[in-house]
Amino acid sequence: MPGQRELETIDMKKVEKIVEKMRKKYSEQGVKAYGAGEYEQLRGLIIEGKVSPLEIQKIEDLKEHDSKTVSFLGKLYLSLGAITKPIFGLFSKFPLAKKLELDLYSANMKFSAKQWLALATITALLSFITALGILLLISTFTGFPLVLVLVLAVFIFFFSATVMLLVPRQRAEARGRAISAELPFALRHIATQLSAGIGLYRTLQAVAKADYGPLSEEFARTIAEIEEGTDTQDALRHLALRTKSTALRNAMMHTIRALKTGGNLSDVMNDIAEDVAFQLRMNMQEFGQKMNFLGVIFIFLAIVFPVFVAILGSIRNAPLSSAQMGLSFSAIPLSVDMMMLIYFLMMPTILVWFFIFIRVIQPHA
Repeated sequence: MPGQRELETIDMKKVEKIVEKMRKKYSEQGVKAYGAGEYEQLRGLIIEGKVSPLEIQKIEDLKEHDSKTVSFLGKLYLSLGAITKPIFGLFSKFPLAKKLELDLYSANMKFSAKQWLALATITALLSFITALGILLLISTFTGFPLVLVLVLAVFIFFFSATVMLLVPRQRAEARGRAISAELPFALRHIATQLSAGIGLYRTLQAVAKADYGPLSEEFARTIAEIEEGTDTQDALRHLALRTKSTALRNAMMHTIRALKTGGNLSDVMNDIAEDVAFQLRMNMQEFGQKMNFLGVIFIFLAIVFPVFVAILGSIRNAPLSSAQMGLSFSAIPLSVDMMMLIYFLMMPTILVWFFIFIRVIQPHA
């Protein structure tokens, strides 16, 4: 579409001018200037609307992190470098790691991709060691098979790593949902101020200072970009691209088109606010219908199925039960080991993925 192509076009001279202006400003203030790689990342953000794969923050910086937990994990990762570096290399090849930088940026998490991979590595390693120790202790007293102990420990290792790699994406998506929920009110706020004759920049500042949660934070980041010298339309485009809110992305794209064509921005904002509010209501209604069905499945998985397995297992493993009842229950494959596998591995896994599925289908604009 012509509008989309026009939106994607960026003047490279303008980009270089912004970068040079920022370099000069920080030099005058006595602040350490960006290095070449960091300016390359800035250019990537302006041109592509996302961060580049270059890393600004190093893994070593985790030792100085404000959080004591993060600092401890960073020091532990570095001290166990012979073990953690090969695991780090393995995790870096996971599909989830490919968009980790963008997910961290969208979630407004102050970590680089390498730093978060390092935290995922040491967390997974600690989870493996802890699980292995607990399971070996259980095996000592109950005779739980060592093969299953190792399988469970490895499963927990990879599960912990997967959860850690999913955290930035989940936070970014949760941030996007929170933005979408606040968006209709913020858009009406913008429309009211614009119709009163207040300029767009002052209006954006008002929204940034208002209490719209993550949406106000994102507008504050946009204001900071504009104050650094970025064109308003480019700053709004960056806002649209860095968030996981489809509603905000559409709103910003319509706003940019209105700025380019000279349309009535106040009317545009009111129309978008109505569309977003209607979409949110429809999504909530659809989610409620799905939850009625999922509630039945949850009752079966969490209550009926475990009780059914316990009853059959009791019959199968009860002494003389077959002779007394005149039936052969030996064919039921529910030995003690099999029941432990069901209760300690299969059931938790099913329930965890069930809750993850519910989180995924939660309504958002």
